[in-house]
Amino acid sequence: MNPVAGHIARTFAILDILNEQTDQNHCISMNDLVLFLEDRNITAERKAVYKSIHALQDHGYDIRYTRRDGQNGYYIERPWSSSEIRVLIDAVNSSYSLSEKVSGELNQKLKTCLSPFEQELVPEGSVARNKTDNDDVLELISKLLQAASKSLPVEFCYYDLTLTRKKQYRRSKAVYRLLPVAVMENSGRYYCVFYSRKHSSFANYRIDKMNSLIVGSEPEEPVRFDAERWAETSFQMYRGDPVTVQLECERSMVPIIFDQFGKNILVSAVGEHTFTINLKTSISPTLISWILMFYDRITVKAPDELIDRLLEIADSVCQNYRKALK
Repeated sequence: MNPVAGHIARTFAILDILNEQTDQNHCISMNDLVLFLEDRNITAERKAVYKSIHALQDHGYDIRYTRRDGQNGYYIERPWSSSEIRVLIDAVNSSYSLSEKVSGELNQKLKTCLSPFEQELVPEGSVARNKTDNDDVLELISKLLQAASKSLPVEFCYYDLTLTRKKQYRRSKAVYRLLPVAVMENSGRYYCVFYSRKHSSFANYRIDKMNSLIVGSEPEEPVRFDAERWAETSFQMYRGDPVTVQLECERSMVPIIFDQFGKNILVSAVGEHTFTINLKTSISPTLISWILMFYDRITVKAPDELIDRLLEIADSVCQNYRKALK
């Protein structure tokens, strides 16, 4: 083996050894590093090992020398800590849009960012129920991101699941042809916001309910889209015309309100036992369901449209249970 090839082989072998044997809590001495190289049939003097380590450092690898607890040696500093990887794994596991198969594959990739010692500290974690069976979500997200960046229209089919978990396509499996403008995450699900030129409006579609997606080749005229405002006026990705919703809440609702809507909501009045907030959002089934969860702690003050809708629901509930009691 010529000297250049030998230097390259030695350098890559050292990188492998550092990745396999070290982290910020585990270093490897020069003597042990030479022995590990010999196990790989690579003979190297200290001077040659130093040269390879410096070459790796010059190319951006964060290789450090440490003296502590009576030991001294080299280790590779990794860009992710075990706690950071745990947080990312939990985020993957809690996403309903990622199937169990995809979640498992992502978790294994995330763990490779850690040393073998650190990997033992990070369990797989619990996986959310009701995960999608669609294993192509990551591929769909990739295609949609590229299409949105180039203003390319896409075609896809959109489906729901029946009681027997079979796909039931909307519009009798007619193809949707829309312009993607953004990919957004909300409550563990990924959505694509599309623009319809036919209706001159935007709408959210769940990515895990799409398939047969094809990206067009001819770009369309770009459409201006304000993602921040869209998120503010959508309630859990249910979309409608934004209105000002005024809620009078018991004081005990403060942490729940902040958790749901953030700390920058407009508080318009504060009483001894209640406070009033104003939200700019759409009247959606999700918003109504959320309000009904706290029926005895929240009173809707406006708009009349929402009050009327809640009265209709209350009346319908009363009628159903009166029938059930007969």
